[in-house]
Amino acid sequence: MTPVLYYPGASRAYDYSSRYQGDMIKPNCGIIHTTEGTSLPSYGQGAEAPNITAKPNFAKKRLDFYQHYAFNRSARALVNAPGGVETNTLNCIQIELVGTCDPRHAKTWNGAKAGEDYIYWPDAPDWALDGLAAFMAWQYKNNGIPLTGPSTWLPYPSSYGATKARMSFAAWNNFTGWCGHAHVPENHHGDPGDLDFARLLSLAKAKAKVTGGTSGSSGSGNTGGKPKPMPPFPGRSYFGPGKSNAHITLLGKQLVKKGFGKHYTSGPGPKWSEADRLNLRDFQRSREELRGDADGLPGPLTWRLLFS
Repeated sequence: MTPVLYYPGASRAYDYSSRYQGDMIKPNCGIIHTTEGTSLPSYGQGAEAPNITAKPNFAKKRLDFYQHYAFNRSARALVNAPGGVETNTLNCIQIELVGTCDPRHAKTWNGAKAGEDYIYWPDAPDWALDGLAAFMAWQYKNNGIPLTGPSTWLPYPSSYGATKARMSFAAWNNFTGWCGHAHVPENHHGDPGDLDFARLLSLAKAKAKVTGGTSGSSGSGNTGGKPKPMPPFPGRSYFGPGKSNAHITLLGKQLVKKGFGKHYTSGPGPKWSEADRLNLRDFQRSREELRGDADGLPGPLTWRLLFS
């Protein structure tokens, strides 16, 4: 699936791509941050910027979006410690929400009033959650990011540091869907706190016209529906010529189950073959959402549709 690079209507007045090019990514998850401030940050002129920032517009009761990096380029808002896992570059898009998750500012902050001058995101107004849900629905429809995520969103400051919500390296490597800064390994920040994620998902699914659960997340639980969760997408690097692993067998068996196994003369098995590519290409051509990207290699949306 070819990523759609820019969010419609987002300002590019603070586009930092000329300063920091970033790595190429194929987004399959999204990270939600809070800025812990009331104005648009400078992000060190892009050195610590997410892909996009959402700033409350209280006069018009909407979120105004400022895009800093395209959605096929890695952002820079996560810590990436040496010797562990990749964070910024692991196919994630990042959004910062202007406001706070700190309960010390749940009502007032330096004379300003929550809900009128800034947003305390665990108790965000309906219009703000609606704007964030619309963004998530757009990412689902255009970039295939599943509308799933962890069930545990701890309140700040108990969300800070090494918590039960923080993913292991393995869980993070397999994760698809939406999570918070507080869930990402190698990071200590606890934002966005106890955001009402269940409601946010419900709103996003309604906008995207998704029925039931869209499984695919891993880590600290899943707020999808009751159907058996689909296996997490391992990443495109596991598929293609010369690759051999259990994910290929799983893919092949699901293709056969869906009626797309005519090119197999034996198997399917763990070693990637031309039959795997042709069968998957046939499946992609059968789905309107995938016809423009029927290359016979799985991406997040192909995987989700195949296992749904």
